[in-house]
Amino acid sequence: MNALKQKWKDFIKWFVEEQGYGNLRIERCEISQFIYYPTNRRRDIDNSVPKFILDGLVESGMVVDDDFKHITKLTLQCGVDPARPRTMLVLSGIERRQPG
Repeated sequence: MNALKQKWKDFIKWFVEEQGYGNLRIERCEISQFIYYPTNRRRDIDNSVPKFILDGLVESGMVVDDDFKHITKLTLQCGVDPARPRTMLVLSGIERRQPG
């Protein structure tokens, strides 16, 4: 399981940097995670906790840290979309550290 978590964290770090969002140094924000599954099969929402995603955001420099002082709210929402299963993150209330 640790190897899988490391791969996800590495992927998130790569993706954030590839999109040009690395080193944004977001000081404070709220994050909403939306997961759309391909089927209506029963799933426990606590299995969707985005620990490895948050670790990747921090390691890429996009977010300063994933503690409660920096990520002030975390919302998880799940749905079904057979045509386009996906995970989306929405950051809001963003405060960035000023240079200098």
